[in-house]
Amino acid sequence: MKNVIVPLNAFDSSEVTTNGQSSFVKLIAEAGAYGIEIRRELLPAGDHQLDQIKSEIDRFGLFTVYSAPIECWKENCQLNKEQLNNIFQEAVVLGANWVKVSLGHFQQDKSNIVELGEFLKKQKEIQLLVENDQTPYGGNVQHLQAFFESVVEQEVPVKMTFDAGNWYYSGQDVEEALKKLAPYVSYLHLKQVTKTLETIPLQPVGEHNWKKVMSSFPADILKALEFPIVPKEKTKDYIQMITDMAREREALLS
Repeated sequence: MKNVIVPLNAFDSSEVTTNGQSSFVKLIAEAGAYGIEIRRELLPAGDHQLDQIKSEIDRFGLFTVYSAPIECWKENCQLNKEQLNNIFQEAVVLGANWVKVSLGHFQQDKSNIVELGEFLKKQKEIQLLVENDQTPYGGNVQHLQAFFESVVEQEVPVKMTFDAGNWYYSGQDVEEALKKLAPYVSYLHLKQVTKTLETIPLQPVGEHNWKKVMSSFPADILKALEFPIVPKEKTKDYIQMITDMAREREALLS
């Protein structure tokens, strides 16, 4: 069961920016990952090296998520069409399967879901995912629920990235988020957050909300390891840990 994705922000940022994201593809593939999450904020300015990254990803046959730190809806509640268009163009060059962005300033009575639907009709074979971020608006359960109810009603093909740790930063209740948003989720970001709002590596022992999140979804759902992996050679161990936990749960349910 290969369903673990490794985002590039799990590694030392200076090493990633100095050596390039393509330099980590072999490590991630050989650690047993199903896929890789390329982070736009860690790409070099000017030349993003997307062709080079794609070539390396193709060599190892990894599923590709392109994560961009942009908001789907601008402060005036209108679609962030220009930036979305740029991101999707880059995703095509990268050969990405999914594009992940934040919600932004969505308001049901002001934001045009139909316009988003028209935009996505032109984006062939790339799935848009919207993630709960760490802001009080883009990480708000009610805002996200209203958005996903709207896209379902208008049959707009958007799925959710459920970040298990970001709810702490945005001051939201994880269980409420699971209850209201689970039907829309296709991708999990797993991280463990302390009471002092520090993201730390997943701890296998003890009761942790990331475990509750993971067990709330099918065992084969795609999961990202979004926490500091130090040293980077431990990537394989974390992938194995999550894979074993998923297999155990699958065995219990069968």
